[in-house]
Amino acid sequence: MADYTGCKCPVCQQPFTEKDDVVVCPECGAPYHRDCYQKNAGCLFADRHGAGFEWKPAPGEMPNRDASAAGSEISCPACGAMNPAGGLFCESCGAPLRTGGPRYAPGSGPAASGPASYGPDTAPQYDPYAGARQTAPGQLHPEDDLGGVKARDWAAFLGPNAGYYLMNFKRMTVTGQKLAVSFSAFFFGPFYFFYRKMWLPAAIFLTLDVFGAYIPQLLQFLVLAESPLVAGLNLDVFSTVLNVLRVVNLAVQFTEGLFAVYWYRRIGEKRIARVLQSCSPAEAPAALAKEGGVSLAALIVSLSVVLGLYIMLSFMALAPLMAAPMAGLAV
Repeated sequence: MADYTGCKCPVCQQPFTEKDDVVVCPECGAPYHRDCYQKNAGCLFADRHGAGFEWKPAPGEMPNRDASAAGSEISCPACGAMNPAGGLFCESCGAPLRTGGPRYAPGSGPAASGPASYGPDTAPQYDPYAGARQTAPGQLHPEDDLGGVKARDWAAFLGPNAGYYLMNFKRMTVTGQKLAVSFSAFFFGPFYFFYRKMWLPAAIFLTLDVFGAYIPQLLQFLVLAESPLVAGLNLDVFSTVLNVLRVVNLAVQFTEGLFAVYWYRRIGEKRIARVLQSCSPAEAPAALAKEGGVSLAALIVSLSVVLGLYIMLSFMALAPLMAAPMAGLAV
């Protein structure tokens, strides 16, 4: 790790000691006491960052490095933090450490909203862009504009499987296309939308499923069981209607599977914009994660409601068939 002992904090001008909590500006590399950095609301040299300013220690204040660790560590190209030589991503900001791989511009890594920290309490950070880099290396940057929303904000909002959505949003932004294959939406329909907190599409497609699939299936079962409830039903007309509903239901499935990602993007854009307008930049990541992500509770509740409705309708339909034998026994 870099040792700034003896260097002076630009804010308070007090030399750093071995026990000080030192943070480093991700743009220019200037070290600060954490309290000083927060009190100053950022780097003291922020107005010079655009000109490519790089902090240099005063003569006699050269930071030292532990000689025993010098050969086993490499410096992050984005934030300057020291990392194990065998690492692939920076433990402080998540940026790639290898020159051959995709890189963040200085200060633009996932942790650029706050200073990189050094010390025993420094913990590895989750890298929401790793999946996207594996899918198409070098094609996605945290500052990329995806439908009016930065990729970094999308990553905080999306939660699980962010890489898949990020790369599809990137492709949609570049090509203007709206189609993207989602097998989850195709096979699970409204339950996928409930899981991803898309309430309006979830309600619409659940209604279509109930009247276009569940109820027709129940009626078909009653016809086969020769239930008195469908005694006057014209079987030819019913068969035709049933075939039409099957085609419509299949078309709905394909629509869900091909447009779910696009709808998710449009809904997400509005929610992210609302969140960013209502909170500070420091609060944004947590607020976006809460607003977005997935809801296992919504998935379980929706499945339970549909299953309960189907059981209730089945019981009501079968009740007359069950009552007839009981009446015969009573006689």
